[in-house]
Amino acid sequence: MFTQDSFGVRLEWGKDGLDALSPHCTAVIIVDVLSFSTSVDLIVGQGARVKLDPWTGEQYGPRRPSALKSVQAGTDIAMSSPNGGELARQAAKVTRVMAGCLRNANAVADKAIDVADRGPIGVIAAGEQWGVNLNERGTPGRLRPAIEDYLGAGAIISALLAEGYSPASPEAALAATSYRTAEPYLAELLGGCGSGLELGSKGLSEDIAIAGQVNVSKAAPLLTDGVFQ
Repeated sequence: MFTQDSFGVRLEWGKDGLDALSPHCTAVIIVDVLSFSTSVDLIVGQGARVKLDPWTGEQYGPRRPSALKSVQAGTDIAMSSPNGGELARQAAKVTRVMAGCLRNANAVADKAIDVADRGPIGVIAAGEQWGVNLNERGTPGRLRPAIEDYLGAGAIISALLAEGYSPASPEAALAATSYRTAEPYLAELLGGCGSGLELGSKGLSEDIAIAGQVNVSKAAPLLTDGVFQ
């Protein structure tokens, strides 16, 4: 029952949700808006590639969107992440994987339809982890649902439904409805949510602004042999 069988578009959260859905989907979209999938979009959108490495807590891990406004085309940029990155690595063992966010929601939805070859598409809201220090490798924390990822997932699901890709599971349909309701207030929601406040307290408000842009990118990052391109 938790695999959302019979639905063409499905939604779940974090690693446990990914484990439930990915064996039953022909494509999975990982959504980690603040900021893994936004950073992947920026890199791929400028003609570069993301070499996805295991998370070790090293400083080159999550790349901040505000530091990626100018990337040299044709280069490989190593990146890792305890949330979106690790989910993508895990999903790639059993299905095809894309990285989606608010910036590329329409582009990712459009490409995912081809990638999935009319099979089920799973959208995974990465969420965050309670009690995890991003600069240390340790035991993964418990899932903290993050509204920025729910809104990003909803934007992608809404685009899939607009393309006629259906039916959506109740979980997915509610995310799409939530996104459409929240769309006029995205800036306030992203800046005021827990993840946004955390970034703002570190002087990274520009990351929030970049991540909050909707459908400004045509990039649709697909993970192939450990590289998003």
